[in-house]
Amino acid sequence: MILDRRRSKLAGFTLIELLVVIAIIAILAAILFPVFARAREQARKTACLSNMKQIGTALQMYAQDYDETYAPRYGSGDVSDFENGFQRSWKNMLNVYIKNRDVFKCPSNPTALKGDLIWNGTKSTTGYYAGGYSMWLPDEWLSGQMGHGAAYPQQMAGVEAPASSLIILETSWRFPDTGPYLSYCQPSPCPGGGEEQTPGPSTWNSGHSRKASNIIYLDSHAKYGFLRNTFKDDGPGTLNAWRYNRAEMDAKGLNWLSTVSDNLDQYPGND
Repeated sequence: MILDRRRSKLAGFTLIELLVVIAIIAILAAILFPVFARAREQARKTACLSNMKQIGTALQMYAQDYDETYAPRYGSGDVSDFENGFQRSWKNMLNVYIKNRDVFKCPSNPTALKGDLIWNGTKSTTGYYAGGYSMWLPDEWLSGQMGHGAAYPQQMAGVEAPASSLIILETSWRFPDTGPYLSYCQPSPCPGGGEEQTPGPSTWNSGHSRKASNIIYLDSHAKYGFLRNTFKDDGPGTLNAWRYNRAEMDAKGLNWLSTVSDNLDQYPGND
C-alpha cells in the first residue's frame, strides 16, 4: 500500500509544474501563431497573383480575338445605361476565356463575395479593378465621366510601353467597377448615385498591404510591387505606370492621384 502511494506521487504533477507547462505553451503559441498567419497570408497572396496572371492572359486572348483591341472597361459608354444598371464590365468579357468567377476574387479580400459579373446596382464580383489603359481614352481614362471613353477600347498598337503600363490592380471595395475614377467616384456625386470613396490606398488592396499590390501590366504579366514605384517617371516627357508624367497630373485634373502619390508613405499599413 505504501509503495502504491509513492508511485502515485511520482506519477503526478504539482500545480507549479502545470503552470510552467502552460506558460511554455503560451509562449510558443505567441511566437508561432504570427509565423503561421504570415505563412497563410503569403499563400493567399500567391493565389491572388495566380488569379491575376490568368486575368492577364485572358486580356491578351481577348485582344487577339478582337483585332488586337483591348477589352473596354464597360460594354456601353451610355450614361443612362450605367444609371439603369446591368453593365457588362471587363470581368464579364474576360470570363469567356477564364470560365471561373472565383478568379476575380482575391483570397485576402475581406469584402469578397461571389456576385454577378454584370453589375446590376446591388452586387458584383470583388477583388480587382481596372486601372485603365484601355478603359479610358488617352488623357480621359482617369478624369473622364461615363461616356467619355469607358466603352472605347485601346488598340495594342497604341501601347508605347506595355511592360511598364499597369491596367489592373487589387481593391477591397465591394463595387470596384461602378465609378468613373478607378474604384471610387471623385468628385461626387457618382453617376447614378452610389457610394463615394475618398481617394487613398485604403481601397487599393485586398488585404495584403496598403502600400503594395499585385499588379497586371499591359503585356499580360503580373507581379507584386510597391504602389510608390508606379508613380515614378524618368523626368520631363516620360510617363509613369499610370501613363502620366508626375509633374503633369495636376494640370490634367488628377489632383487626387497626385495627392495620393505625395502622401502614400504616410498611410498606415505594412510595406
